[in-house]
Amino acid sequence: MDLHYKGVNSRGRAEWFARDLARSHCPEGLVMEEWQVKQYRPFVEGIRSCIGRDLTKDELSTIAWLAGYEQSTIDNIMSLIKSANMRGKSEK
Repeated sequence: MDLHYKGVNSRGRAEWFARDLARSHCPEGLVMEEWQVKQYRPFVEGIRSCIGRDLTKDELSTIAWLAGYEQSTIDNIMSLIKSANMRGKSEK
């Protein structure tokens, strides 16, 4: 995760660049408000822990999008990922 502080936006909220999510239309990286970053970081770390690898740029982009949802939605998705991980371990 390559997060860099951008500054405060017009709504008075801190913003961050996710530089690892740079694209042609946003060369500095995806801009996220601080509340979203606080959901994004543990979401990415939890998924990495379950799958045992780094996430692709496309996967990180999807997770950044999902991090904009309510925490309960993120918790439900993580629960599914953790359950699938545990099931995979028990079937070995």
